Amino acid sequence: MTALLQLQDVHTHIGAYHILHGVNLDVPEGEVTVLLGRNGVGKPTLLKSLMGLVAIRSGGGTFNGQAIQGKTPYDRARAGIG
Repeated sequence: MTALLQLQDVHTHIGAYHILHGVNLDVPEGEVTVLLGRNGVGKPTLLKSLMGLVAIRSGGGTFNGQAIQGKTPYDRARAGIG
């Protein structure tokens, strides 16, 4: 089964804080994926990075085979990321 969403070595900063450290994620098409973790591990930051609300500093990803880097939140929403 192919991955609908893939992230490779994603690093995200908010201000001076390095929140996401090398996140890798594969979400298979047609599957349910759950993001779990204790408080303060970056769950909302990961989602905001995917939606384009917070910039990914390094690394990157694809959604449905298309790179998400450089796309506006509006373009990502139209592609189905939300």
